[in-house]
Amino acid sequence: MNVKRITAMAAILATGLGTAVAVAPAASAATIGACTYSYACLFYNSSNYNLGAQFAHDINVNNYTGSYFSAGMYGSAGAGVEVKNHAAAVANGDDSFQITIWERSGATPWGNHESIRPYSFADLTVVKNDNAAGTWQRVN
Repeated sequence: MNVKRITAMAAILATGLGTAVAVAPAASAATIGACTYSYACLFYNSSNYNLGAQFAHDINVNNYTGSYFSAGMYGSAGAGVEVKNHAAAVANGDDSFQITIWERSGATPWGNHESIRPYSFADLTVVKNDNAAGTWQRVN
């Protein structure tokens, strides 16, 4: 079990097995949907279009092929659509890792990319609807 998952499990246990509402830092826009603790969420739409369906992950995903958006608290627009080349926004709920969204997939993703810092939200620009992978990097 990786450190990010252990941290997430500890946080869930500390909040009464998920029954309590987690309180995020005041400036955090990253607690959107399931994007708390160690998760990143990719959204089908940008914030201008109410985000829509989401895909959450807490590990490196070197290829979004075969991963699909699911309806969530921000709507169902895009539910069932493959994540690869369809993400428009990202929320990062981790406190120590940034998530980098890559244009190309593979064992080592490459190409154009955007990095979303811990506890941050961003509408994608460089890799909007041209995203293939997401990897985590420790930043503090």
